[in-house]
Amino acid sequence: MLWPEENTLAIFKWRLQVMSPTNRWYPVLQRYVDYLSARVAGLGGNPDQIMPSPTGVPAPRPVRREFSGKVCEVIYDCFGDLEGFVLCTCEENKHLFRTREKAIGEIALRALRHRLLLSVYTDRRNLQTVHRIVVRS
Repeated sequence: MLWPEENTLAIFKWRLQVMSPTNRWYPVLQRYVDYLSARVAGLGGNPDQIMPSPTGVPAPRPVRREFSGKVCEVIYDCFGDLEGFVLCTCEENKHLFRTREKAIGEIALRALRHRLLLSVYTDRRNLQTVHRIVVRS
């Protein structure tokens, strides 16, 4: 929710910067920039660090977490539909990844059968959601 407000603020700051102070819309735009700054501050951002830009601020890069290991379980529900798989790591830890994607299930089964090493990339906020899988040899 913070990034869209920061993006809008950067664009409106730039627009205000290129507008002539004698323009009749200048005070209106100034008030709107103040309003956006207060919203950014209210969401936990720092409006003073947002620089004017015609293209806005860059989108935040998602923070990923990597788990590497071998598949030790593939989980199906009572109807035979894939629910997910469990990855065992060298540290004796097990990580459950929930998915209903048939293709991911096929990769997990192949990795289980052939004892292949997998690297599973997740979002830090939701460690059970698979974003990317790399099969290592």
